[in-house]
Amino acid sequence: MYKGVLPFLFGWTMKIVKVSSGGLFSGKLRRLVEAAVSELELLEGSMIFRKPVEAEFGVFKAVSSVVIGPKIGARGSRYYTTGWFFTTSRKFLPKKRLLSSEFPLVPVEYRLEIDVPGSGLFELPGYRLKNGVVLLYITPSYRFLFPSDIMTAGDLEDYAQFSINPSESGFEGELSLSLRNADYVSLDLMGKLVEDQIFFGSEPGNVRYDFLSDTVLIVSHERLLDAPKLQRALNLVSLVSGHGEFTLRLTVEKAREEMRFLVSLPKV
Repeated sequence: MYKGVLPFLFGWTMKIVKVSSGGLFSGKLRRLVEAAVSELELLEGSMIFRKPVEAEFGVFKAVSSVVIGPKIGARGSRYYTTGWFFTTSRKFLPKKRLLSSEFPLVPVEYRLEIDVPGSGLFELPGYRLKNGVVLLYITPSYRFLFPSDIMTAGDLEDYAQFSINPSESGFEGELSLSLRNADYVSLDLMGKLVEDQIFFGSEPGNVRYDFLSDTVLIVSHERLLDAPKLQRALNLVSLVSGHGEFTLRLTVEKAREEMRFLVSLPKV
């Protein structure tokens, strides 16, 4: 049985973020993005074009990995400080076709995982126009379900405990610890691809982690959009956010404990 449920729906305010630079033929694609934005008006819960347009509703999925860049640690380490060159796979998965001037922006599950160097993945709902322009949106509406409100790791000599309280857009809690031989405790949030460190240290205290809280419309082109560009456009460093299954990992040096939890849309 899951407990610690907290439904929350943010008030409707939306900002437009354009991602239209970089890549081969970016000048032509940038003009397509700019033209789409100039024809667009946002109303509460929908976007309006000046005249009817053909579009597909679906999910845009992309995964980006660093190929070249400086690394942290010894030779062969997979941890990059930044990325100079990325490889990206992209795919828009259409679900239905529309011909309209008004397109609803109803809450739909999304996924966004960005690592420090810009690698990561995203799965964002939205619309694709016939010219390849994509209008993807993030609606930060969450319902957090944890299997327990406490997780522990370690033994009698080296011990850590994290009490979990869902918040409006994430979770918070007190991290208590007792260390005799161990040097540190870490708390990490693990997604499908990215791990984001929440805490690392040897002193107890309160910690929190927030998912995205801004409602955003991302306007780009399907041949341009990737995780590094989205990271810059949203002014992110690292983040794991969205809906689905996630894992909290509490580590006391070599001892570790993991807790899987679910995030869904609030029940209406």
